[in-house]
Amino acid sequence: MLLAAFLLSCTCLTQGQLFAVEFEVYQSSYKPLNLVVLANAKVDDVNEKSLLRAMVEKDLDASRSFKTLDPLSHLVTEAEAFDDLSYSDWRIIGTDLLVMLGLEKMEGGWRVDMQLHDPFRNRLLVKESLTEQSARGIQHLAHRVADFIYHHQTGLPGYFNSKIAFVKKHGYFADLMLMDADGANLQTIGKDFTLLLSPDISPDRTQVALNTYVGNRPRLEFFDLQTGQRTTFGGFKGLNSTPEFSPDGRYVAATLSHTGNSEIHLYDLKSKKWRQFTNNPAIDTTPTWSPDSKWIAYTSNRNGTPQIYRQSLANNQVIRVSLDAPYNTSPVWAPIGDRIAFVTKKEWEYAIATVHIDGTGLRYLATGERIESPAWSPNGQMILYSAEDKGRKHIYSVPIWGGEAKMVSPVGMDASDPAWSR
Repeated sequence: MLLAAFLLSCTCLTQGQLFAVEFEVYQSSYKPLNLVVLANAKVDDVNEKSLLRAMVEKDLDASRSFKTLDPLSHLVTEAEAFDDLSYSDWRIIGTDLLVMLGLEKMEGGWRVDMQLHDPFRNRLLVKESLTEQSARGIQHLAHRVADFIYHHQTGLPGYFNSKIAFVKKHGYFADLMLMDADGANLQTIGKDFTLLLSPDISPDRTQVALNTYVGNRPRLEFFDLQTGQRTTFGGFKGLNSTPEFSPDGRYVAATLSHTGNSEIHLYDLKSKKWRQFTNNPAIDTTPTWSPDSKWIAYTSNRNGTPQIYRQSLANNQVIRVSLDAPYNTSPVWAPIGDRIAFVTKKEWEYAIATVHIDGTGLRYLATGERIESPAWSPNGQMILYSAEDKGRKHIYSVPIWGGEAKMVSPVGMDASDPAWSR
């Protein structure tokens, strides 16, 4: 009831409290690198070669840091390029980065030899070889290749081998889903929950914390990703919601209301004991951890409307983060620590925004209908969120420098509450 009242108070603001302007969506001047990926393999492995190339292109395109050039623009074939590489053939069509992949089948797996070329500087940038012997084969290898290319060109770690957990709704039930960062390898790992909200993947990727409903009562549970076993760690009277693992793996922060008010509490994973973190008459909810596990940001209506605050675990110092708009909620702290993403609302329009932890540098990245549940990529360069379209929710991604939001969840699926592995 407390959470319902809180959400109701968020959406029933007077016109005098609302902004009459639309969000100005942030757009940087950043331009992606024009990319060409070529692949070569023996005749028997032509299908695997095509899959490898397509997956690497898909991963890098999805990052918005690269843009694959249309194969129709190529002046020479793949075979001709591998036989006699001429940088001018690629420079003339504007290729910033030429990737050449030699795929070879090995006993029990695959090997790929990579070459990254800069046609405008007439030089080979790097050579590297990767091998893959996992059951997933080419798919896993392709993500590793994309990770290598991304890291070499940007200096940041790739995230293409990460996982996304989310909630699929069907009728009166919900399933816990898992997929690769590109939306592939979709798995149903938990079926037919009566209520399923706010999944969060543990730092070691072995379990998911989630808010579910058992016996007409909300609960916090751990879901083991290997065995499917469910273990209750919060079953108090009232709210048991919005769990998030600390990056150091010591705690789970969550919202509980059994003390008479909605407050942030911490669950010690070693001692299996709870302790209260916030303590004030306002509603405090949706906790998120700083990367060093020394601060927690959360939503509170202590000043009359929902706003974002951060609080120190060392001395309980509280600092307000959100300084614009009357509705700001669902904070998530960037893995690199510099920014916090959250959901904001002006009039009847929702947006995903980011801000520096001192409240400066506000950016609106995407707008939509009933936006919820932002989540950062492991390298802090992309944000997932769910938004409603014609009564059905979908999961989208948007880069932190602005740009087109693209749907990540399967077409036609009611998908929400994304959580990105660290």
